[in-house]
Amino acid sequence: MKVQLGRSEIVLPLVLFILSFALYSHTLAPTITWQHDGYDGGDLITAAHTLGIPHPTGYPTYMLLGKLFTLLPIGDVAHRMNLLSALCAALTIMLLYSASATLLHPQPSGQTALKARPYAEVASACAALFLGTSRIFWSQAVITEVYTLNSLFFTAILYLLLKIQQHPSEWPENLANRARIFHMVMLAVLMYGLSLGNHLTMAFSAPLLLFSCTSVFRHHALRAWQWACVLATFLLGLSIYLYLPLRAGSQTLLNWGNPSTWRGFLWLVSGGMYRQYVLALPLAYWGQRLMAWAGLLRQQFGIWGIALGLLGAWKQAERSPQQFAIVVLTFIIYSGYALSYNTTDSYVYLLPVYFLYALWLAQGAQYILSTLASMQSKWSKAMAGFLCLALLALPLGLLRMNLPVVDLSNDYTAYNYGSQVFTQVPDGSIIISASDAHTFTLWYFARVVTGRTGVALIDRDLLGYDWYVNGLRLNYPWLNLPPASTTSPLSIDRLLEANIQSYAIFLTDMDAGLASGYSLRQEGIIYQLLAH
Repeated sequence: MKVQLGRSEIVLPLVLFILSFALYSHTLAPTITWQHDGYDGGDLITAAHTLGIPHPTGYPTYMLLGKLFTLLPIGDVAHRMNLLSALCAALTIMLLYSASATLLHPQPSGQTALKARPYAEVASACAALFLGTSRIFWSQAVITEVYTLNSLFFTAILYLLLKIQQHPSEWPENLANRARIFHMVMLAVLMYGLSLGNHLTMAFSAPLLLFSCTSVFRHHALRAWQWACVLATFLLGLSIYLYLPLRAGSQTLLNWGNPSTWRGFLWLVSGGMYRQYVLALPLAYWGQRLMAWAGLLRQQFGIWGIALGLLGAWKQAERSPQQFAIVVLTFIIYSGYALSYNTTDSYVYLLPVYFLYALWLAQGAQYILSTLASMQSKWSKAMAGFLCLALLALPLGLLRMNLPVVDLSNDYTAYNYGSQVFTQVPDGSIIISASDAHTFTLWYFARVVTGRTGVALIDRDLLGYDWYVNGLRLNYPWLNLPPASTTSPLSIDRLLEANIQSYAIFLTDMDAGLASGYSLRQEGIIYQLLAH
């Protein structure tokens, strides 16, 4: 029996990984894409390929891992980075199953535990499949973005924390168990430091980490050297941020904030460019956002998934009030941040919320299965078996509903745009863009696809930053860039005036503000600026 249990612990997660990876690979964007709010993809891909510095917060963990994937001999560079998202997403589903199974598997040994174990495995698989086919998580698995790696870190740490909590009472007596748990703590802390190098919202999972460690350490006072090891391990993971000053200035076009200086480093890491959006949602919109939050939760899990999650939350509150309180606190912190972040794509910050809800869903499913199987009826086991099949089949409805919306396997819109622009624009030209989608796509084509440096790419909205203007001077020494000062930053009007007589200037968008004083002539999908 022990051998069979060991095999199930390996085979079931592996099957879920293979199914998930096959699904995400089948629906993966074949190249750079703008879909699913993936406008930042061009910046992230180009920065990873060249080991540059992308937009705040710099994402050093993602950059180094992404660089490895850009070396794969598969498709174009953008496709390889999309593949990184698919792999991280599939590993997340596998670990979510393992985390759920760890939470649900009964601790006592014997026949009762062995009989209950299959229901825990079915409930865990059900929760993993629900999340794997949910729209938001799936949408991030098929594009280049940092959120599936963030999901992988969150789920891996959650799994380790649940393993740590499994036998806290054995800590002082069993030396082997003590060493094993301490090593898991060290690994969780290391991964936590690395995860902060991917996305700073991982800081909101600190209550989970502190609760799990405290539940173990209260049984045994750690020695000074052990505390020192824990702290050193966390700092080792966090040292991934050294990537930013070490690589600052290596890529003139991709040197956001110039983190070689302390001021630039803090601006980049703290997301200085986006602070205006944090906790900035006007009170008048909170009702609308709360309704959207509830609608998105229902969209991810469906009516049956919501019902199972509520049941599971109730059972966890009964069984372990302290654990439930910490999960709810983390749930509220992540939800509050996403709700108050004043952008249209802040829904991606809800992914950890959905992971926690999936754990509740698993607990609800297990409770129903166990209750049904324990009924004094000759049909109870047959009904429990039928319900197992029904629970595993429920995610098929989500898959069928979300597949047409999420599938990007034939999306070449962004690639065709960049290819067309670079086909029609000669060297010695200037392209001015005013949107992330166009700017980052053209960066990708200039640095990764074509290698052309003779076309000056200028983002109108970045001209107010000195690090950006300095990068333009280094990257395009032939460009006429009027001097700027702290009191008079370089404006787009002065730049146009200095270059309109010397170079062909193109706009990616019809911009009435830029066109004032000039004539516009459409050239394919862009517009040429002409002096009167």
